Amino acid sequence: MNIDRAGMRVLAGAGLVAMAVALAACAGGPAGPAGSGGAGMASSRYAAVPTPTITGPVPNEPFGSNSRNWQFFATDVHLGSHGYVEEEFFIEGMANVYDAPSVNPATPPSAAASVVSPNHPYKTRFVVRRPADPAKFNGIVVVEWNNVSDAFDNEYFWVQAKNYLLREGYAWVGLTAQNNSVLDANRGLKKFSPARYGAIDLTHGGTIKEDALSFDVFAQTVKAVRAVPRVMGNLPVKRVLGAGMSQSGVRLGVYANYLHQRAPIVDGILLHVPAPGIQPLRTDLDIPVLKVFSETEARTGPGNLEAAQTQPDTPKIRTWWAAGTAHGDATHRMGRTGVQARDIGWSVGTDTCGPDGTVTTRPRTPFRHIISAAVDHLNRWVDKGTPPPAAPAFVLTGASPMTVARDSAGNAQGGIRLAAMEVPVARANGGECGMNGAWVPFTTAQLAALYPSHADYVAKVTAAANASVAAGFVLPEDGAATIAEAKASLYGTGLECGPLCLSAGHLKPDFSSTGLLREYTSYYSIARGDALLDAVDAAHRAVATGYSSTGTTAKWNYGFGVVHLQRYIALVRQAEVEQRVTPTAANMLINQANSIIRGLQAL
Repeated sequence: MNIDRAGMRVLAGAGLVAMAVALAACAGGPAGPAGSGGAGMASSRYAAVPTPTITGPVPNEPFGSNSRNWQFFATDVHLGSHGYVEEEFFIEGMANVYDAPSVNPATPPSAAASVVSPNHPYKTRFVVRRPADPAKFNGIVVVEWNNVSDAFDNEYFWVQAKNYLLREGYAWVGLTAQNNSVLDANRGLKKFSPARYGAIDLTHGGTIKEDALSFDVFAQTVKAVRAVPRVMGNLPVKRVLGAGMSQSGVRLGVYANYLHQRAPIVDGILLHVPAPGIQPLRTDLDIPVLKVFSETEARTGPGNLEAAQTQPDTPKIRTWWAAGTAHGDATHRMGRTGVQARDIGWSVGTDTCGPDGTVTTRPRTPFRHIISAAVDHLNRWVDKGTPPPAAPAFVLTGASPMTVARDSAGNAQGGIRLAAMEVPVARANGGECGMNGAWVPFTTAQLAALYPSHADYVAKVTAAANASVAAGFVLPEDGAATIAEAKASLYGTGLECGPLCLSAGHLKPDFSSTGLLREYTSYYSIARGDALLDAVDAAHRAVATGYSSTGTTAKWNYGFGVVHLQRYIALVRQAEVEQRVTPTAANMLINQANSIIRGLQAL
């Protein structure tokens, strides 16, 4: 797999520049005509989808400006250090209302949706993250239908897949297709910045309900990616994949069933934890669709086990179920914490559940690795016609209702099993705690019984990670990352991890731990960030050693933890100066480190 993807990058570097020049000339130059921005070959090929009017890139004022005239949820990952740029565009045009439902019925349709009323004007926005250098671009764009369940735009597919997208040279587009993230009185775009987003309208002046224009808005955004050169900075586009998570995955599934065949515009679709999830897709689709579910969706519905109703695989449809994962896992939360705190304020939420509030939430099973492998397979499925591997099903038990069978630790049996499940360090149950799932770390005694030494733990993780790579559910780079994390961990050392060390739940404005800080540091994909990880790992070990000691020895080790955290803070500041960390991420990381320091000094 590495050779194939590297080969794609070489081909891109050799030929894409010339192709970009030719395509730009055909389509009216870098900016194109004032209205549509130019059509060209892509426009004629996809003529059934109108080419919308594009405005942008839209300039930004600095974060914190009185007008709040900056891009909402601009990423806190430093894209420039990865050779990427981020731009926002406004898109407007005319969209139809169709007789398509908002959720797929139990029986998929046999015909495309019909137009109920045509030509409703709309205006919305999308964000582009793409390589700055044509030689880095692999020619593939993923258009994510942003999730709006929390009344603001969430880029949950990006959050899970960003490392893969960045290292492989994809472009990503995040689209505001639904009204809930526009008009919400507390969190919507119009509330955030009337000056910037006041003209957005997805309802034709309030006359269109239930996001009925969203299907055409999505299709026309894909058309803009294909036919308006400046949207992709004149990079030539080979393929466009659609992606949607949870509620937006449901909408994208409806699009596939009811709208796609009217005017095909995407080459493949990834449905990421669509909930409710078992909404069968029509089997006459001419594009591949990969559905990836967490353990949470297995139990959706009163008295109903949706995992028992999985749609059978077909030549164009695959379904994966991932054990130990949750609809809203730790990565899902990390991806929005910093930008949410910056743009609309902290959302503390809850990190425990259960009658006594002692069950910690948000599994650490790296669902992101499965999502990245899914994109890789979907792209090659479109390109080469090679379908992804068939995934094992959950082991089910009982009868009315059925349940997912569990082992003695409470972890699911069956499904795609990452190293976190084959070599467990916690109870990772996606069916507990609502959509957040449970993550209850094993006790020190349990860990010692499972892993008599650190070397034993690392060896078992290495074998499990390599097996996941061989099975095709984890990419080699992510398998290597799993092994590196195991080597840096404390599992098998016998050390106790107390509250200021443990990785469980999620951080709050006034609380973090070295385990959480390690996760956030890794999440931000900091270029040349090994020294930062080394510093937080040293602090983590010192704090755990303190918890495992008493008296003066414990105090000394807590003091060493403080020293390592102070070094970590200095390294974050240096990375910010060197433009490897965004100010938003730097503030988040430094505040966490200072919170831990205060906690250690109080022990």
